[in-house]
Amino acid sequence: MRRLFALPLLFLAPAAHAQDLNATIADALAHAPALAEAQSDEALAKARLDGARAQGHPLVAIEGEIGAGRIDNGGFFGFTARNVTPLALKAGAEMPLYAGGRVAAAMDQARGGVEIARLGLADARSRTMVGAVAAYAEVLTARRIEARFAQLTSELTEVERQTGLRFKTGEIPASDLAAATARRAEGDAGFASAEGRRISAEAQYRRLTGHDAGALAPLPALPETPPTLDEALDAAHRANPALAQAEKAIDIARAGVRGAKAESLPTIGAFAEATRTRDQFFPDYRADVVAVGVRGRWTLWAGGRTAAKIHEADATLDGSEARARDARDVIDTAVISAWTGLKTAQRMVVAGAARTAATNEALRSTRLEAKVGAKPTLAVLDAEREDMAAQAAEIEAEGQRLVAAWQLNALTGALVQ
Repeated sequence: MRRLFALPLLFLAPAAHAQDLNATIADALAHAPALAEAQSDEALAKARLDGARAQGHPLVAIEGEIGAGRIDNGGFFGFTARNVTPLALKAGAEMPLYAGGRVAAAMDQARGGVEIARLGLADARSRTMVGAVAAYAEVLTARRIEARFAQLTSELTEVERQTGLRFKTGEIPASDLAAATARRAEGDAGFASAEGRRISAEAQYRRLTGHDAGALAPLPALPETPPTLDEALDAAHRANPALAQAEKAIDIARAGVRGAKAESLPTIGAFAEATRTRDQFFPDYRADVVAVGVRGRWTLWAGGRTAAKIHEADATLDGSEARARDARDVIDTAVISAWTGLKTAQRMVVAGAARTAATNEALRSTRLEAKVGAKPTLAVLDAEREDMAAQAAEIEAEGQRLVAAWQLNALTGALVQ
């Protein structure tokens, strides 16, 4: 019995060093594997951009070989067999002058990939923040409901005890005692369910933040949200990371079309080469060559390869445009749902507070009436149950309202930094 009375004090008493929501969000951002993955994707995209840029830079290479051997020309030109040290060195540099748009298209695609990765990181950050808010609210909600069930269970246990005493003296029938026992058992079941919910909520909090949920500060005030649904939709169209990713994919696909078409155009580059050759063909053979010039390549017929690449790029563009339209519809639906959920939760909080006040008054009056015999014990138990349900609904609505507000801000891009 002492344990049950101690639970409300443990969960509801203010803590001197309670962690607030901002600290929880910071811990979740520092711990989230999804953010680490998104950051690695961004680094990968930047590396690909560097690689695309390098395609337009000069290429400098050197190669060579040296060996030991013997040349025997059979006396041809009067050369006799001799031991030689064949040497061949070649150094060259080539600068692309014209690539038909291949390099520019590749760079545009790579830039788009960097932007998509950046938006993916922003989206992962927003989702992590909303997840942290939901976990924080769920822990507080579960703890408050468990504390209320612990208190209710203690009260129902006492009611059952007093009902048993009254039954023994013949004041009430056996049905009232059975009802009291049933209500107490119902309270025990509710407490067990609330305890399980609290354990699950704390496990989810630990998964998101990397540490146990200690003492938590009460739910904070709601963040500022768009005042109207139209403004929320406009903000989402401008700043939602997922929608921006889908639209950026169209730009990448268009660059892919340009790159595919460039495959049918020539490439031209300037080059400079120097070679040194020793003993390659005859003993004491020497040849040093320096050359500069322009080198070009143009594939006039590729057996349909270029046309296939263009068709593939066109299909990718069509798919990207379709996915962007679908993403816009999905985001619109999500914003409407979040907006409606926030407004509904706000109304539920107001209604829940009114309901709780009414059930509290009804419970107080029913207890007084039961003391003077105006109402049976069963009426008190019913009033207890109704009051418990009202308090639980109000607590749930407060948490849902906070999560809905953060979810709406995530969808409208307000959490993107």
